[in-house]
Amino acid sequence: MHATHSRRRQRGQALVLALLLLFAGLLGLFFMFSTGQVTASRQRLNNAADAAAYSAALWRARVLNFHAYSNRAIVAQEVAVAQAVTLTSWSKYFERLLGNAEVIALAWPQAAPVLGAAAALASTARELTERTAADEIAARAAPGIGYKALLQRSQEALQLAADTFGLGAVANEIARANDPHFFAFALGDGGAFGGLTRRYESDDDRRRLQGVVVDSLDPFVRGPRADDTRLLLVPSSCFGTTLDVSRWFQLWRKRGGTEMTPDLERWQAVDTASIHDWRRRGWLFSSCKLRESLPMGWGAAEATDAAPLYTITGNPGSTYDNPSATWLAAAEIAGNGYAGFQRYSGIERVRELDYAALADARFPVSQVVVLARVEGRDVRTANVANVGTGRLRLFERFAANRLWSMAVGEAYFRRPPGEPSRIEYASLYNPWWQARLAEPTTAQRAAAAAYAN
Repeated sequence: MHATHSRRRQRGQALVLALLLLFAGLLGLFFMFSTGQVTASRQRLNNAADAAAYSAALWRARVLNFHAYSNRAIVAQEVAVAQAVTLTSWSKYFERLLGNAEVIALAWPQAAPVLGAAAALASTARELTERTAADEIAARAAPGIGYKALLQRSQEALQLAADTFGLGAVANEIARANDPHFFAFALGDGGAFGGLTRRYESDDDRRRLQGVVVDSLDPFVRGPRADDTRLLLVPSSCFGTTLDVSRWFQLWRKRGGTEMTPDLERWQAVDTASIHDWRRRGWLFSSCKLRESLPMGWGAAEATDAAPLYTITGNPGSTYDNPSATWLAAAEIAGNGYAGFQRYSGIERVRELDYAALADARFPVSQVVVLARVEGRDVRTANVANVGTGRLRLFERFAANRLWSMAVGEAYFRRPPGEPSRIEYASLYNPWWQARLAEPTTAQRAAAAAYAN
């Protein structure tokens, strides 16, 4: 009787414990579910942030590579202009040389017809060369509309696309491709990318590009196009009057070269050839001096956006060794007045690294900080799923009601694996800019935390 009464008093006490355990289990289950959802969302957000930062850095690297390709293309346009001017000068020189030779050959009836036909052919070749060169120079270098100007303007357009706003658009596209609920943007860099490069506008800056162009010219264009030949069948005025046998005969002197004028706004090319005679400066015992006696061939051409100068600036290819022929060439430098020769924009103002402003001028990097976020309501926790009420309802506390992730990408310069193994410093002439992820700095973490909170 007593035992039965004791069992009745203990009935129902286990139910309270079971309810407590059930409550704790449900609470733990909801917590584990929410924690798993948050962890999974955060991992996906981290991956999306890494992909967005890498893609943004890759886009910046590609813009820098475009600058390098376009700089090379601009150099190629300059080289083409120099070649066009050189070929025009040479064709005019050759035409004049054969024309004068035809006149001299009138004393030999057998040679006159051959030289006459060659002179006519040279005249046709000169005309075709001059017309073609005019069109080429206009297409490649006309102010505002030539290939060079278009390439330079495209540099400026893409430069804007690689700044913070443009990279933010790239980062967001990548983040949303991972999940439509994600959003990403690039943090401002305080003008760091703007200070990585600059447009080289002054004459001192432009001479850097001029040096690259001159180094790219082939030997014929660069010159000097020179030749000195002793005319053994043509005695000089000093023949037999000096012990120096080399002065007994007249000299054929060919001179020519192609140069950019110091103002960087004009290409000029000149080719001349003259016969020089050794002559005494006085009477007995005076020395024999070499003097130009007969200009035989001359030609000159220029590319400019101004009126023809009718002069040769400087002394390209030592052309003033033939002063009379050089003067005649300068007088005819405008040729037949084809408009293309007055449509040259000068050495271009390209974009290059701003070496003076770089912390590391040899191996600079350009970093982009990307923040990715997802709204708290888009993280499928137990609270968002509306599971649980009262004490069983768990509420998440996110920064600004969002999950955040930060990643850093950077563009850097490195020779590709297939290239010869050597150290090469960064520039905007070789398209070897690449992208990678980087470890965030303390300052970057603090800036991201301040923005998120």
